[in-house]
Parts: sequence; structure tokens; C-alpha cells
Amino acid sequence: MKILSGGCRVFAAEDGQFSTRGNWTARTVISQNSGAQRITQTVSDYAPGLSPAVVNPGAEEVLYVAAGEGKCRVNGFEYPLGSGAAIFVPPGAVYNIENTGAETLRLVSSCCPEDARRHIVDGPLPAASGTPPRLLVHESLREDIRAGQDRLFRYLVYTDLGCKQITQFAGWIPPSKAPVHYHTYEEGIFILEGHGIVHTDDESCEFRAGSSIYFPIGARHCVENPGTSTIKLLGAFYPSGSPGEAYEPAG
Repeated sequence: MKILSGGCRVFAAEDGQFSTRGNWTARTVISQNSGAQRITQTVSDYAPGLSPAVVNPGAEEVLYVAAGEGKCRVNGFEYPLGSGAAIFVPPGAVYNIENTGAETLRLVSSCCPEDARRHIVDGPLPAASGTPPRLLVHESLREDIRAGQDRLFRYLVYTDLGCKQITQFAGWIPPSKAPVHYHTYEEGIFILEGHGIVHTDDESCEFRAGSSIYFPIGARHCVENPGTSTIKLLGAFYPSGSPGEAYEPAG
């Protein structure tokens, strides 16, 4: 991990705290232990099979499928998972993941606020009843949001799925350099494709696919794509808002 001015942090693909339970290996990258305030980011790899069930009693969680295929069960309701899908897990909901394919299923998740009461659920899981709530969306079904003239974002989990505290989005950054700016929310980024440079007031750090980036509230920064191919990223921020909203410092 490299700490830049303003409290920005850039994590390599091997950074984080690892834990394994059954077919599930989790790498917690962004958390209070690594300098964040309330947002988290965890990269989870699932081997074929069914994972243990988890509950966040007081926090929302958003999941994104970076690779693989499977199913997510939330309070007994089953949702199909494939690359580019995102799912919302409400506070208090019990969920688990099943990898139904032959390859590793990779999910990137953010939980807000960080929940000290998060735990594994042992014993029988809740049975589904009634109509399944709309908790799943795919990035291909979301409309484009422009940020400046060249950068493109799409909402993933947002308020229309019942999520109140987190905004999750996908972003595409072509070769370019954004102006220095800051946000009024805490943000965690995961680089899905490409490589680039994050700049703060007086420091810079390169990143690549698999890297994670943390921006505190108010931290001045910009992201540069100096290459020839587009960067694709997954972002989440807390509290909820628009990924196209940014403020440029006066003067």
C-alpha cells in the first residue's frame, strides 16, 4: 500500500487481510484497519460449491461480479450471477454465494458503514416467502452518465434497488487526464481493466488491473490514463450520490 497526500491510498493486488472459510477466500483491502472511515472493499474468490452464509446486521452491502458465474441467495431468494452483474444486500439480510461453474467466481464488495457485528450464520437459513425483491442489476442495462467530455459512468446498485447509503458504479476512462478535483463522499475504487496513474497535490502512484484506490472525503486528486486502451473501474462511495459530481478547488 502507498499512502499519498490527503490520505489517498493505492493498494496492489496482493495487499489486504486474507481469510478463508470453506470454498471462500476473502481479501479485505479497504477498511478502518487500512485507514478508511466507514467504507470497506473486499475481493472474494469462490471455488466451485456453496459458501458459508453472512449477515451484516446494521450495514448495506453491494456486490459486483468481476469474473465467473453462480448464484446469490438473499433471505432464501435466488439471483443468478454472471460477469457484470451487481446485487444489493440490505441490512440484516442473510446471504450466501454458490459457484456453479468450473472457474473461480470473483466478487468485489463494499459494506457501509463498516459493520463490527458482521458474522457467519450457522444453522438453517431463512426460507423465502412472497415476491422476490428487485436486488439485481446488470451493467449493460444501465444508462450512460457523462463526467466531462470523455469519461463514462453507469450506476449499478443505486436507490432504485432500495439502497440508501451506498452508490455503486462502473466507469470507463479513455486515454486522458482529468482536472484535479475532490468529492464530498468517501470512495473506494477497484481497477477491473487497464492501468494508469493517480495524482494528488504533490505525489503520484501507478495502478493496474487488480489494484484498489481509496479517496477520503475532500481529498484532492485526479486519475490519468496515459496508455492507449480504456481503463474500466468499479467504484462505490458513501454517502450516496452521483459519480459524475466533482468539485474543482478554487484558485
